[in-house]
Amino acid sequence: MSTAPLIEAETLAMPAKADPVATTGANSACNACANPGFAALLSKDGYDLVRCTRCGLISVANPPDDEQRAKLYSFDTGYHASLVDDAASVAFHEREAALNLRVLRRFSSSGRLLDIGCSTGLFLRAARATGWVGQGLEYSADSSRIAREQHQLEVRTGELRGDTYQAGSFDVVTLWDVIEHVPDPHATLVQVHRILADDGQLVLKTPNADGLYPRVSLRLAGRLGFWGHAEPPGHLFQFSVATLSRLAERAGFRVVDVVHQRIPIGYSFGTPRGWFRSVKWAAYCALFMPMAWIGPWLGQGDDQVLVLKKA
Repeated sequence: MSTAPLIEAETLAMPAKADPVATTGANSACNACANPGFAALLSKDGYDLVRCTRCGLISVANPPDDEQRAKLYSFDTGYHASLVDDAASVAFHEREAALNLRVLRRFSSSGRLLDIGCSTGLFLRAARATGWVGQGLEYSADSSRIAREQHQLEVRTGELRGDTYQAGSFDVVTLWDVIEHVPDPHATLVQVHRILADDGQLVLKTPNADGLYPRVSLRLAGRLGFWGHAEPPGHLFQFSVATLSRLAERAGFRVVDVVHQRIPIGYSFGTPRGWFRSVKWAAYCALFMPMAWIGPWLGQGDDQVLVLKKA
């Protein structure tokens, strides 16, 4: 996770009008509905965000290539390096793992578990302590090594492909804050469907672009020169409940439940010490922090968990 950025006008450019745009790679058609039409939304940090003209899924039109992605998710660039020996960072992610496990146990309490995008394995370690038989898959070679060596977990390095696991291998698959990072979410969920047992369960957690805070702040992004919710190039997609549900259903799942949550306030807005670092940022926090706080109570959280069944 990154820290909350300053409001800088030059980091974000809004299009004069929603012109049709071309996209590259897996994004040449909408990943949720296969529609080939996109409209320009905004540019941030050199990446162009577009919106599907049919279902509204937001994606990055010019995503990083494989070499750039591999570098992005390495300790050399600081990705999760703090989870090796930084006590505060480890404690933060342990709390997140405990919250995720609490959500999972509302719907399932034991079985064969695969955590995709498991990082250094803190969620897997917590799940194992409560009786789950768990494995992990992690794209980052550095993070997966820590999971194996420091936590003695069964974790593979790489991405989910057709030969990674055999069909019907798991009762539950989890992706905690992962699906937005994947270059081709539909292909990934098709493979998840294959490796799940009959009546298997998938739990997806990802930011909700249609939450109260993201939705309202996007409307004002042109005036502010900033939209904090989008985090390219790490986040390649900005899902709403509707677009994530459509994606999952297209891959062969049915939605069992939707849980609205909030992204930790400190992640979205920084620590209290930093709220007053500039007049603009103080005004931004005063306007949008209450929306982020109350969003889940209104069924419009800026974080969402979808619980799905293999159809």
